[in-house]
Amino acid sequence: MNRLVKSVPVILTCLLIAWTLAVYRYSQYDDAWAFDPAFVVFPIALLWHICLIVVEKPKYVYVWYAIIHLPILLIIWFGCLMVISKDSI
Repeated sequence: MNRLVKSVPVILTCLLIAWTLAVYRYSQYDDAWAFDPAFVVFPIALLWHICLIVVEKPKYVYVWYAIIHLPILLIIWFGCLMVISKDSI
């Protein structure tokens, strides 16, 4: 599979950070236009990791990729959601 396809979860993480930096100054408490795009990043990345594990071989490489990336993304994701929504989750 293409390297770009394999790196989509990391690209999503970078896009989440860029989105947060672009909108946090303009968002208000509970603004869906700013919050919703950031909210879907973690589920999409999780599903992408699952697809990579199912499709690619050797599977253990992609399992480790998910084990390393998803906890880091989860921390970044919660932080970005709090910054965008102006609320603690």
